[in-house]
Amino acid sequence: MTKEISTIHTSCKTCVFAKWEKSTQVGCKLGKLKDYEDAGIEIVSVRDEDKEFDIIDGRFCMFFRNERLMEGLPKDTWEKIVKLQTKVPYHAMIIVDKDTEFKNIKRSLIKLKSQKISPNLVTIINKSYTSYVNDPENYIAPSKFLELLGNAEFHQYSLKNIYDDELDDRALVDLVFDGVKDKPLPFYVVFNAEFDIPEEFSDELNNSVLIKMMQLGFVKPVDDINGMIVNKTTHKKHGGNAFGVALEDKILKYEENGEKFIYEIGDVCPSMKK
Repeated sequence: MTKEISTIHTSCKTCVFAKWEKSTQVGCKLGKLKDYEDAGIEIVSVRDEDKEFDIIDGRFCMFFRNERLMEGLPKDTWEKIVKLQTKVPYHAMIIVDKDTEFKNIKRSLIKLKSQKISPNLVTIINKSYTSYVNDPENYIAPSKFLELLGNAEFHQYSLKNIYDDELDDRALVDLVFDGVKDKPLPFYVVFNAEFDIPEEFSDELNNSVLIKMMQLGFVKPVDDINGMIVNKTTHKKHGGNAFGVALEDKILKYEENGEKFIYEIGDVCPSMKK
């Protein structure tokens, strides 16, 4: 019987973490084959002229490393190194309303910076900009936001001043995403600056993607926006929330078995369970 392998797959044949008995693979030193199987992902055993080995069908394994990638590193450190390297990169967007207090903006950035896995990029979406222009004495200057971001020492950060007061939060998310969509960040998450971000958030997201192997397309927020997690590829494929249609509704309408890619926030990040 011939088995057709997906164009997206990972061969364990040259992975340094494959376990062998002579020329037959018998497992994974990191236990990832079991994680994939538990997540319902098919593991296909194949044989070529040299070895019998496994193929993870339908997934690129983020833990795959060959000898070339580990060259120069002591073998007894490989497992520890790959676990440190393999973290889910993400972009955090913080929405600042006109009446948001400065202390809450600062708290949000501190919460993000103190995450076990801090975001690779943080963007403040400044909805108070037009109010500041008209009344600079009573609203926060954009320079203060930049100062906060700089002091937080994130890997990358940006400030988006909003000139159009008519845009809703979903439209603002799309606007920010369009400016960074080519960055190698597979997910973005959105919080209002008034929201108290749980300290477990990033670790739970990482475990859901890398341990539970969840295929996250869209994660429903706690309310209208807080904790909304979106897969970059899904956003690009469906045009985000363009034309006033929510991204999750597009996934359900246009994606085959779209409901499989939409999750409740509590299933992905239990600390934010509604």
